[in-house]
Amino acid sequence: MIGMPLLQRIMIWLVPYRAMLTFAIISLLTIALTTSLLTVIIKQLIDNMNAGQTLNELQFLLLTIASLITLRGIATLASHYAVNWIGGKIGMDLRMRLFEKYLVLPLDHTIKSNPDHHPAHFTSKIDRIIDGIAELLTLLWKELPTATSLLIVMFLLNWEFLLMAFSSALVIGAITQLTTQAREPSSQSPRDLMDDLLLPRTSVTHIRSVKLDDGQLQESQYFCDAIERERTLALKRALLKTLGNIVVSLIIIAILAAFSLLFIQQLTLGRITIGDASALIAAILLLIYPLKRLLLAKISLQYKFQAIDEIESFLAQRNEIDLGNIEIARARGLLQLIAVSTHASSQSNPSLDKFTLILQPGEIVALSTTHHNQVNLLIDLIARFVYPTNGKILLDGIDISTLKLAELRANIAWITPHTLLMNDTIAANIAYGSTRCETEARIMKVARACHVTQFTRQMPHGLQTRIDNKSVTLTESQRQRILIARALLKNPAIVIVDDTSASFDTECAHVEAALNTLIHHRTTLIFSPQNALLKKANRIVTLT
Repeated sequence: MIGMPLLQRIMIWLVPYRAMLTFAIISLLTIALTTSLLTVIIKQLIDNMNAGQTLNELQFLLLTIASLITLRGIATLASHYAVNWIGGKIGMDLRMRLFEKYLVLPLDHTIKSNPDHHPAHFTSKIDRIIDGIAELLTLLWKELPTATSLLIVMFLLNWEFLLMAFSSALVIGAITQLTTQAREPSSQSPRDLMDDLLLPRTSVTHIRSVKLDDGQLQESQYFCDAIERERTLALKRALLKTLGNIVVSLIIIAILAAFSLLFIQQLTLGRITIGDASALIAAILLLIYPLKRLLLAKISLQYKFQAIDEIESFLAQRNEIDLGNIEIARARGLLQLIAVSTHASSQSNPSLDKFTLILQPGEIVALSTTHHNQVNLLIDLIARFVYPTNGKILLDGIDISTLKLAELRANIAWITPHTLLMNDTIAANIAYGSTRCETEARIMKVARACHVTQFTRQMPHGLQTRIDNKSVTLTESQRQRILIARALLKNPAIVIVDDTSASFDTECAHVEAALNTLIHHRTTLIFSPQNALLKKANRIVTLT
């Protein structure tokens, strides 16, 4: 059905929830047991009715049947709850692992990687995996025991019927397999057919050549031939499918006729009772659904579990590496970029060539460039998201590649007006990340300094007001003041103001004052076309 390594991985996911798993297995086994017992009680009931048993005995059997159906219903409800509970927990675990992995991957991977490797891409695949786990549990602990117990009941009642049922299942399965294989195109591989159907795209891509060489007629003929082959293959598959269904239907009718004849013969000879016949019919009817699910399980589970390898491959990728071992605590803010070069892997990627820039502690420098990607590259270099190909970047005279990553980034605050706030309180949005455990007094102090309290005073809960409440709407300038307060609470040595989109509300006096408070006596890099921000700089450097 599925490989043992894959089954072992799924079992590892299930182990933390073994208590609920045990409950689910007991519920599923109860369904299987009550299903098989129903056939036995039906036999007893019919035989007793034929033998003219007393009303009390018949009432007892009817009550037993009602009790089994009730128990089966309760077990079904319990199993659905337990299986879905387990699936939900595993889905949450996988999503959390993927998201946490994404957060610790190197930045060049998260930016340059295929969008298909983003955690959001795995959402539908995780849903399929959850469905697959639910189906696997159901198959192993309900459908398989149900089918087994019903087959045992049929064997005990009449082995000839069991033999006929097995033979019929084998014949129907073989015919289904043959018709399925016959539906596959044999004259042309799917890859070749796909290439043919891509001819129009190729023709459009090379339309200049097609027109110059007057090849329109040939291109049309090639495409016409391709779609004609696809139409013929589709017609062939449809006919074979219909033919297969007709053959299977005829075989089923023949099997039912054979069963009927066998029933009549066995009843005539007195080898089975009417109760036996009723129980066998009930067992056959109850056996159809679990057998169908078991026969189709391989294809279904392969489809639902095919994303597991992809997820495991994503989780196995190397995390961001920190080779630094020097602690610096709070830096003075002397930042030196000496002959820094980076080589772009393609023309669309930014690059620097022997770029040198020295910022003295507390100096404010504005960098002018027409390329936003170049701004991102410079920020990534300073924050050590990426490494220069040549040259050095020094902080207080120490090569940043030798600093502990946490120490380096604790000294840098990057502020951009596009940063999204969390659906949490205003205080929690200020005390974010490394400062999340700051005291209320410190949070209040920076909130006052950045004029956040100017608008929170009017809110019913002040800084504890949740901004995910639809009744609370923040203006853009209020959002920006919260972001500036977040940077100030970090107390960085270096501030990077990234406003290349000119989104900072510099006309708001409160935003202007908050920015001034943040960059006061701090080494600051400003990326912005706005004159109001450029005027704050001691000098302007042009990036080429």
